[in-house]
Amino acid sequence: MEGKFYGAEKFNPRLIMTQIVVMQSLFWLCLCLLTACADFVIGEPQSMSQLFNGRSYTWDTRAGLTLAVCLWATALLMAGSLRFVVERAKKCLDFVCTYHFFHFVASSFAAGCPSTGQWWAIQLVALLLAVFLGEYICMMAETKAIKMGSKARQSKTLRQQVVVD
Repeated sequence: MEGKFYGAEKFNPRLIMTQIVVMQSLFWLCLCLLTACADFVIGEPQSMSQLFNGRSYTWDTRAGLTLAVCLWATALLMAGSLRFVVERAKKCLDFVCTYHFFHFVASSFAAGCPSTGQWWAIQLVALLLAVFLGEYICMMAETKAIKMGSKARQSKTLRQQVVVD
C-alpha cells in the first residue's frame, strides 16, 4: 500500500459523525461476537446484559475474566480498524475515548454507574491498548513513502542518464 498525502483538512462534521458511528458499531459488534464465542467455549450462559453490567467485569470469576479478555481483544481489533476508519494517529485518542464514553453511558443507563474499581481498571487497560497500538499503526501508515506519478519517475530516469553520459 502506498502512502497518502495529508494536507490541510477542512472541518467535516458529517465525516466525523460517520466515523464515530462506524467505530461505535465495530466496538459493540466485536465485543458481542468475541464474548458470545468465549461464553460458548467456556460453557457460560450468553447474555447481552453482561456487557453493560459493571459488576460483570472482574478478574475474580472465570466469566468476568473472560469478559475482560474479550474487551482487551476487542481493543486490539479496534486499534487495527482505526487505521482504516480514522486514518490519522493524532485522532486515535479522540475516537477511542468517544466509543468508551458511549459504552460507559450505555452501561450507566443499563445497570447504574459502574462503581467497581475492577471495571474502571479493565476499561482503562482496553482504552490505553487501543490508543497506543492504534496510534502506532496509523503512524506507520502515515510515514509510508508517497509514490509519484509516471512523469516523476521518467524525469528521474532522464536525470540519471544525463549524469551517466
